[in-house]
Amino acid sequence: MQRFNRSLDILAALLFAAALTLVNIQIVCRFILSISVPWTEEVSRLVFIWLAFLGAALGAREGSLIVIDTLPEVVGPRWDAVMGPIVRLVSLAVIVFLFVGSIPLVNSVWPTTLSTVEWISNGWAYLAFTTSYGLMAIYAATPLVRDITRVIARMH
Repeated sequence: MQRFNRSLDILAALLFAAALTLVNIQIVCRFILSISVPWTEEVSRLVFIWLAFLGAALGAREGSLIVIDTLPEVVGPRWDAVMGPIVRLVSLAVIVFLFVGSIPLVNSVWPTTLSTVEWISNGWAYLAFTTSYGLMAIYAATPLVRDITRVIARMH
């Protein structure tokens, strides 16, 4: 799993470098060389979409997504031990719902292409959603399995 996580970190860095490069190409061509390079705008948008959704998955891996951090302070550690798994279970259910719902979207737009780069499908943008939700589901399920194992161990 560490190798997989490291690969995702490297992919995020490469996507960031690609986005930066594409935007710089666009700026130099448009404002310095007075040349229109329309494909850079669409491809950079696609790269930014992937970067944002991969970043969301990496945030889920680190437990850095939006959380209600005041609840544990208010209810105390005993209730937090009960509420934590419930919150993770609800989060996992929402993520799985989004994952399943994103699959038909990818299929429906896959036949269409970017207007300036006709060999790139619009489906790649929607595939970023599906990929991100799949990764989030894995990262949300991991601590949930740990919670369930801990509860079962206490029962014995």
